[in-house]
Amino acid sequence: MKAASLNQRRDEIMDIAVEILTERGYRDTSMLEVAKRASASKETLYAWFGDKRGLFEAVIQRNAQAVQTVLAHHLAGNAPAERVLMAFGCALLELLLGDGAVAINRAAISEARADPTLAQTLASAGREATLPAFIQFLELHRKRGVLRIDTPSEAAEDFLGLLLGDTQVRRLLGLLSAPRKAQINARAARATHAFLRLYAA
Repeated sequence: MKAASLNQRRDEIMDIAVEILTERGYRDTSMLEVAKRASASKETLYAWFGDKRGLFEAVIQRNAQAVQTVLAHHLAGNAPAERVLMAFGCALLELLLGDGAVAINRAAISEARADPTLAQTLASAGREATLPAFIQFLELHRKRGVLRIDTPSEAAEDFLGLLLGDTQVRRLLGLLSAPRKAQINARAARATHAFLRLYAA
C-alpha cells in the first residue's frame, strides 16, 4: 500500500474508533468492534497501533499535530500577530470542543485512577507539545516589538483562558453542544481582540 493510501486508511480507522468511543465510552470500545466497523482485520489494528490504548494515543497525537501545523506554518512566515492568534484560536477550539476530543478527554478522566497512561499521553502529546510552539510565537513577536510581554508563558495561559473560558468543562459535562463554525470564529476573534488590548505594544 502506498504511503498516502496507508495514511488515509489509518485516519479512517482512527475516525471510526472515535465514533465508537463517543457511542460507548472507553471501556466498552474494543479493537474487535473497531476492526469490524472499519472492515479491517484485528491483526492489522494490532500491527499498526499495538492495542486499544495505542490506538487512542495515535488519535491524540494526530489531533495535536493538526494544531501544531497551524503554528508551524505561521512561525515560518511573517503573518501579523492578529492573524496568527485568530488561526491558532480557531484550530484549538475546533479540536478541543469537537465530539472526538470530548470523548477522548472523558475517557482519559474515567481511566485516570485505574490507568493514567491515556491522560499522560493527552497531556504530553497535546498541551505539552503544542504550548511551547505558541510561547515561541509570542516570544518572537515580543522581540519584534509587536507585543509587550514580560513572561510569554503567562501570556500564553492568558490567551487560553480568554479563548476557552469554561466552554471545555461545559462540553465535557454535556451542558454544551459542539459549536458551529461561525461560533468558533466569533469566540476566537473575541479572544484575539481582548488579548491584543492587554498585550499589544
